[in-house]
Amino acid sequence: MNSSRAVGIYRTLLRVYPRRFRDEYRDDMALLFAEQLHDGSASRVWARSLIDLTITIPARHLEAHMNRPPNPAVPVLFAALSVTGVVTAILAGSNLAIAGFGLAVAVMAGVLAVASWRTTRAVTAERPASAHWWQILLGGVGVLATTIVVLNIIGEVPDGWWVPMMLTLLAGIMTTATGLILGVAHLTTHRPHNATG
Repeated sequence: MNSSRAVGIYRTLLRVYPRRFRDEYRDDMALLFAEQLHDGSASRVWARSLIDLTITIPARHLEAHMNRPPNPAVPVLFAALSVTGVVTAILAGSNLAIAGFGLAVAVMAGVLAVASWRTTRAVTAERPASAHWWQILLGGVGVLATTIVVLNIIGEVPDGWWVPMMLTLLAGIMTTATGLILGVAHLTTHRPHNATG
């Protein structure tokens, strides 16, 4: 196997590394591999390189995973689901089965929201979703208002449309709750600091 083909195969193997590492070190690693092939036995260079790849690829992926900031959308999603469960329980009225189900969802989602929030709260990076909280809130309110207007216009929900209407209402409630939660998060993390001095 000629040297340029071996370097091409080695470059292909480097694609297994995480993108950031690969973009930064691929050319240098390929150059070093080519120099080693020029200076030594191809079988020894390949053996050393394959052992190195076997050890370092999992380590670089683990580092990339550990350095990735947690996703703040997860606690927001669980909190919105919890609020939706409470609203469902309230709207259920005297239907104890639906009310109980709504409260169970609210409690479980609330616990998961708190647990996932505790794992992400140390991250101080800007949360882009919270900057657009008002758009999400307006979208949810718009869905709710449109659904209520349509229900008032048509009066009784036709057969076959009850489930889509209820799912649309729940989606509107969940979107509105998500907007409210993101708004509170945005306003609490971006409070103006009082100037002292």
